[in-house]
Amino acid sequence: MTRTGKVLMFAVPLAAAAAATVAAKSRAKQPDHQRRHVITIYRPLSELESEQLPGSLREITGDVEITLRPAPGDRGTEIAVRIPEGSTITEGQVRAALRETRSLLETGDVLLPSGPPTTVTTLTNRPLQAATRHGREGGLL
Repeated sequence: MTRTGKVLMFAVPLAAAAAATVAAKSRAKQPDHQRRHVITIYRPLSELESEQLPGSLREITGDVEITLRPAPGDRGTEIAVRIPEGSTITEGQVRAALRETRSLLETGDVLLPSGPPTTVTTLTNRPLQAATRHGREGGLL
């Protein structure tokens, strides 16, 4: 392997880690009460009302600001949720509630991953169980 190849073998992962750290810090600087979480549901605005939204989003309506508006291109309805300053609701709870609400409105059911009933917690399957338990709190909406 050439000298340049060896340098790149170490420099590229370091640069990627630095970029990920900077991105995470910039996301962490923005307070939850300034951020909006928005999903599009393929249902007309006339069918939806913020007081009658199904699932866990209905349970947190008193602690968050919910805005309904027509989606661009006549493609359904956008549901936007903002956490007001001083609210006890977390960003993960809002994201999970939006996913559940979209699933209930579009399909009528919420499918959750589950394992076989004989699964016993071991050292090797704990990361998978943690990811499954918290998987709906992050990622793309």
